[in-house]
Amino acid sequence: MDVLPLPKRPTRDWSELPFDTLYSIFANLGVVDLLMGAGLVCHSWLKVAKEPDLWRIVHMQHHEIVGMDTNDLRAMLNVDIDRSDGRMEVFVGEYFLTDKLLKYTADR
Repeated sequence: MDVLPLPKRPTRDWSELPFDTLYSIFANLGVVDLLMGAGLVCHSWLKVAKEPDLWRIVHMQHHEIVGMDTNDLRAMLNVDIDRSDGRMEVFVGEYFLTDKLLKYTADR
């Protein structure tokens, strides 16, 4: 009995998704997912992930990521602050915070 090959499915170029579509999806992701996932896929996804309005609310409480320590979380917060471009309205964090980092957040 001969097995017929499966029909070839068309490939999708996810980098060609419209900006508005990606923005809507990214708006539902957490900051860690944006930094460690979505923003690393391709140039067009990184462009959307850097949109300052996505960084108005930064919630970094209860993040337990394998292989990450407090210094990694601090570095991520610096990126979050810079990407917000002065538009951050809400920040929630915990044990990894330092006075210096809180001052940097407030100054920006």
